[in-house]
Amino acid sequence: MIQATATTSATPEEVFRHLAVPEAWGAWGKFPTPAKQVRKGDTTAYGVGTVKKIWPASEQTVAYEPYSHFGYIALAGLPVRRYRSDVFLEARDSGTAIRWEAVFEPLIPGTRPLLRFALGLMLKAFVKWLPAHVERCPPDCPARRAGDI
Repeated sequence: MIQATATTSATPEEVFRHLAVPEAWGAWGKFPTPAKQVRKGDTTAYGVGTVKKIWPASEQTVAYEPYSHFGYIALAGLPVRRYRSDVFLEARDSGTAIRWEAVFEPLIPGTRPLLRFALGLMLKAFVKWLPAHVERCPPDCPARRAGDI
């Protein structure tokens, strides 16, 4: 397992909204193309079953517990098998603690150390970019425009 942590002055509700709304990933992430929802959730618009596309990956929401736990798996596009990330949010007096974890299996034997390093850098970037954006989220952000989550 790889893990990255951060804290933010934003509330768990604000952080969770930026994880749950697929298009919000494009607002806080530095991805080469905009993120978009390609399938709604099974029982709610952004809940379990939601599929988002962030080139080159497609990901499906598998854990949706407002405002404490958000999890997703990679369906395609990553150089690994069985990739799963879970983001845990814990309210603190001064905001939110974020713990982002991921597990995976390498596609090519012997590449685990390299993949662990690369995916670890990715998670560290996510826990840096997400709070930085949420703390000064603009009114036109997709997370603000999304309605009920």
